Amino acid sequence: MPRWTWAVLLVTAPFLAILCTVLWQTPFPVTEAVALFEDVTRAPVSQFFFPETAYYRPLFHASLSTLWHYAGSLEAALAGVRLLHIIPVVTLLILFVVHVRPTTLLEAAAATLAVAVLAGSRGFRDNLEIPLSYTIVGMPLALFAWVLANREPRAWRSALIVLLTLAAIGFKEQGLVLIPLVVTAWWMGAPGATRGTAAALAVLAVVYVAARVAVRESWAPFEQAIGLGFIELEPDQAEARFGGFPYLVYAYTAAATIGNVLFSEPTRGIFRIVNDTVQGHPEIWEMIHLLSSAAVTALVVWWGVRSWRADRTSLETRLFVVTIVVLLASGALSFNYSRDRLGGMAVPFYALSAFFAIRAAAGRALTARRPQFVLAAAGLALLAAAWQSRAISTIEIARIFSARNSSEWLLLLPDRRVEFAERPVYLDIMQSMIAQGTAPGPARPTHYPRIVKRTLGLP
Repeated sequence: MPRWTWAVLLVTAPFLAILCTVLWQTPFPVTEAVALFEDVTRAPVSQFFFPETAYYRPLFHASLSTLWHYAGSLEAALAGVRLLHIIPVVTLLILFVVHVRPTTLLEAAAATLAVAVLAGSRGFRDNLEIPLSYTIVGMPLALFAWVLANREPRAWRSALIVLLTLAAIGFKEQGLVLIPLVVTAWWMGAPGATRGTAAALAVLAVVYVAARVAVRESWAPFEQAIGLGFIELEPDQAEARFGGFPYLVYAYTAAATIGNVLFSEPTRGIFRIVNDTVQGHPEIWEMIHLLSSAAVTALVVWWGVRSWRADRTSLETRLFVVTIVVLLASGALSFNYSRDRLGGMAVPFYALSAFFAIRAAAGRALTARRPQFVLAAAGLALLAAAWQSRAISTIEIARIFSARNSSEWLLLLPDRRVEFAERPVYLDIMQSMIAQGTAPGPARPTHYPRIVKRTLGLP
């Protein structure tokens, strides 16, 4: 492996080490974890594979069930669930750097910035909540499928791509993104994405959709609260207003998820940054998020169009088209409601495209006249600083998750005991988890000066 690749891995290592330490120290939340562990306690594993529920994540529940029943102790089970979250995070960032494989100083700088784009994106940050490892597992699987699709064809690689797709779908329906990813790679001439692989995944998509539709008697028009413009509507409110013809709202929600990846706006379908700006009190972090995302998106579009015009069969053109397809697929799969985490499957490809775009922009700047070079260098330096601040914010947001989970155990237990009084399994699990929820030493937010908090977007 080239020395510059090792250099980027070394630069990335402190971020990874700190983030993984925070995740390891984070208590499980009483509001999510106890109900999940109750589900796997009361139901056999086979029940999770029957696609009758709105939220179908059979491999996720099977993984929890296996750890919960066979780890040997509560501490071992909880450690296993934490690792189910931490290992994909480590795998994603290392695989990203190894795939980019920088061989020069310029490429190493571009790769370092691209890692910050990956780590600082909301689609990555919003998938760090333990134990909800649905999408964070699918993200490295999608990236690995892309890597295999661009290698020389081998029968075992084709089989592995199908298995990766099945695993990603099994953790969450957003894993369906791998199907258009591989089909597009095949259409664009990727050597490892064979016709047989594309056909197999197309059949898988048809079978999955048919199975999901066949076992549901009815589908709620809106499963969760939706953002619309500057307001949020509860499911019953949305159904009352749009239940007769929800498709325009679905299109808006899908576009909102795509917009969040490209511009960090809207969030949950709500244009919060625009609203704050119109009201005359935009936050520093909001401008950093909006402008840094818009700048990278502009660079990606410039690079993609340039690559398309230069060579429509190149790896870079293929990546540009696949990034567009994955973004569209991620949006389509979030039609029912928009959340930052639902764009997570597109984030690795957005960051990959950012690497090539930044490398191309930096290379062009090196050949420009002195005034243009100075402006371009200053712009790229500011862009790098903005995204590095967002990567730092990711760690701090993870610490806030940790502190929030710890507080929940202290504040919500009395109400939970009353609310779930008729569910003894739930109460037993909650009681057994009090020690981990109230133990001293959970990760806590760093005490920054107020100006730093405003820059990072911290409360």
